[in-house]
Amino acid sequence: MASKRQGKTKASKPPRVVKRAKPSKLPKPRRIAKPAARAPLRDIEKDRKEILAVSKKWWDANRNFSIDMMCEAFVGGDKFHGFNLNGHTYYAIDEWVQLWKYLGHVMVPLSESDAGDPAMAEPRDMRLIIRGDMAFLTAESTFTVKVLPSSDSESALLSGPGNVMRIPFRTTEVFVREDHQANPVWKMWHFHCSPHAPEGERRMGF
Repeated sequence: MASKRQGKTKASKPPRVVKRAKPSKLPKPRRIAKPAARAPLRDIEKDRKEILAVSKKWWDANRNFSIDMMCEAFVGGDKFHGFNLNGHTYYAIDEWVQLWKYLGHVMVPLSESDAGDPAMAEPRDMRLIIRGDMAFLTAESTFTVKVLPSSDSESALLSGPGNVMRIPFRTTEVFVREDHQANPVWKMWHFHCSPHAPEGERRMGF
């Protein structure tokens, strides 16, 4: 007979279950930011031509005392602001129209045949700087007018009635690519004009 020891069988242990580690979550792919849309490239030469055309219209308006041409060059509504050669400040285009109507009874621009010089000589030392939707132009010239005999002007700039005057001046013109109705067209928004020092006078400090 087999011994009791031999007859007893050891209970088998259940197989060991090995827990596998859960796979770590994969990182979500990063979204690549789309490049910002580039602003459309400006055609500087086109801007330059359009700005100079507006400036020329303003200068031609002075040569002809044309209120209509002045209004085409200036921004409309109450947006225009300027320092006139007479030393006074005028606001909005309506004030400039009123000023020019008065000047038509005070003086008349002379033609080249009348005085030997054009009413408004071609600009010299002209400089135009364009930055985006704004620009400014500076220049020097001479304005030749005849004070009418009927003039009642009290301006210190003008001589007596009947006299011909040559007024050297300097100007700054400020342009914005926007009209009074927010259309993207170049208009003059500010004009500053002041008398130039007499010809031949030495600049102070030089």
